[in-house]
Amino acid sequence: MSTPGGARCATHPDVAAVATCARCGNFLCGDCTEVVGESPYCEPCVVLLRREARPSRVVQGALALNVLGLSCLPCSLALPLPTLVAGVAGLVLSTRELRRIRRGEGPEKGRTQAQVVLGLGVLNVVLSGLWLLWLLLPRGA
Repeated sequence: MSTPGGARCATHPDVAAVATCARCGNFLCGDCTEVVGESPYCEPCVVLLRREARPSRVVQGALALNVLGLSCLPCSLALPLPTLVAGVAGLVLSTRELRRIRRGEGPEKGRTQAQVVLGLGVLNVVLSGLWLLWLLLPRGA
């Protein structure tokens, strides 16, 4: 994004601006510019964007997968593999998303959803593990 000749950074008036914030329009120097997607933003706008952004599609997909995994457990009496796969995927994806949120790279609104996915992932893994143990236990006559 081009800036008018002589434009100065809103935070550092002694430094020439190199961009304008895509949200608020403030002039930004190189140190103040944070690129999100392909657009430049100032730090307050990045904080607002991360706080207001929707949860990631990865977490939403993992949530659906784990709910489906729980519903598949009674149907797959012979082998609880779908539930186990859903649980492991939920654990991996939710942990990754929670790390992204802690680093400030993911949307804050996704934190609760990622925590729910983590809990469902644990539940799916435990239930499928118990089901496998039950299937493998020798039956007494």
